Amino acid sequence: MPVIILTWLLGEVSITQVKKPEQLSFDLQGGALLAVLLTATLLLVVSVTSSEANWFWQLLLLIIAVISLMLFIKCEQHQTVKLLDLSLFQRPTFVTFLSAFFLLQMLSLAMSYLIPNVLQLAFKESTAATGLLVLPAAVVDALLSALAGLIYDRVSHRLPIIVGTGIIVLIFGLANVLTPSVILLAVMYVAFMVGLGLSYSNIMPLSLAQLPESVVDDGNAIYMTAQSYSGAIGTALAASLLTMTQKGDAALTVGTLQGLKLNLVVFLLLALVVFFLCIRSVFKLKK
Repeated sequence: MPVIILTWLLGEVSITQVKKPEQLSFDLQGGALLAVLLTATLLLVVSVTSSEANWFWQLLLLIIAVISLMLFIKCEQHQTVKLLDLSLFQRPTFVTFLSAFFLLQMLSLAMSYLIPNVLQLAFKESTAATGLLVLPAAVVDALLSALAGLIYDRVSHRLPIIVGTGIIVLIFGLANVLTPSVILLAVMYVAFMVGLGLSYSNIMPLSLAQLPESVVDDGNAIYMTAQSYSGAIGTALAASLLTMTQKGDAALTVGTLQGLKLNLVVFLLLALVVFFLCIRSVFKLKK
């Protein structure tokens, strides 16, 4: 919280308002429908991956999600001041980059939940030791994000994204064949953050740079929504899979390790999707 407050204060004194602010009405109907859609989808993901799944509840959530999506799209088509410009989803490159961005954020939050829990529950590490083990990954992520920006600006916009997502695929591939240990998890988390730092922070600016200036704000809003929501989905997915295997085994340690393995398989599949999405997109760009 002190860092957030400090960042806010620095922003207040250093960011200048260039354009005169406009007073716009808020699309309350669209906002409510979008909230229902996102909530229903999140609960559906949790339910599907739960060991106590209820098919009636899942069907109800699916129906609510589909209906709210249809109503949201119809509502936005007839609004003068729109919550989101849905025409952006007709741009293949934007959708592809957004999907990769969404999945990377899912992986990031899922890992930040999974690694500390496995270290404490399966390997009996203390809270303090766990914090120290994951600290290098956070530092590496911050440093690599800055380095990735320099590479993006001065060398190539393709290079950090492709190398970063490739590293993530490699790490999850190795993690699926190696025996889990405290050192392996700590190193894997650091290496994952290397890949994430190189790729994640560059996808959004590259994607928005392809849009006409008139819709950049809408694109930014969609990315910010995706960032928050994908984090919730990633955490819910990792937690649900871990809980499912823990309940299926009498020994908490064994169930936690099984949950780790199951999550790593899912992470590898998601990482492969991200890699191919990025490969497909960056080489289609003109700049």
